Amino acid sequence: MLPWLSTTSLTVNAPDVIALSLTILIAMFVAVTGYRAIQRPRIVLTHMPDGEWRASRRDVIQYLISIPFLLTAWNMFLLLILLSGNNWLSARDSLIVADSVIIAARILAHVSPERSHELAKSVPLTLVTLLLISGGVRTPKEIVAIFDQWTHADISGPAQAVMYVCELGAAALWYWLGVRYLWHRGYRVPGMPVPTNPRRPSRTTELP
Repeated sequence: MLPWLSTTSLTVNAPDVIALSLTILIAMFVAVTGYRAIQRPRIVLTHMPDGEWRASRRDVIQYLISIPFLLTAWNMFLLLILLSGNNWLSARDSLIVADSVIIAARILAHVSPERSHELAKSVPLTLVTLLLISGGVRTPKEIVAIFDQWTHADISGPAQAVMYVCELGAAALWYWLGVRYLWHRGYRVPGMPVPTNPRRPSRTTELP
């Protein structure tokens, strides 16, 4: 239990209210910042003089350098919540769930940002809210035990690489199939600065 929820006293003190309020503000700010960053394509597009949208070499290099750090940060944030929360997940299960949520959210970010937004925010916000309001955290002994499981978890090479492969594959398809091909034919492409190519007649069929 959290300190302000573990007491048996019936007295409500101002420091307890202030402490929980500040903790909720900080936790929600971090959670919202994280899921807003995860719900959109990360490759920056530049509007060229000929009216086309392209990713410059500099933008691609920046993406390739930054995306491993972003994926790791998103994964660690979600994993720490799963490991510290009082839930039925083991360390192995938490690793699988964290990776799966990140993979699904990033694929949806290149196909349907709205669905990616809902998925990316649902898990961390729900868990953070439950942790802070209900005090549903593991006991220190349980936390030590599950972190020990985590440090001894045997993660295979393909399992470690699958999140990065899915991200790069989704980004490549989004750029070459969406930006370079479908947008020219009037389709709405998620993450594009404009909904359709204004020089092409808009299609009635859109991407989901």
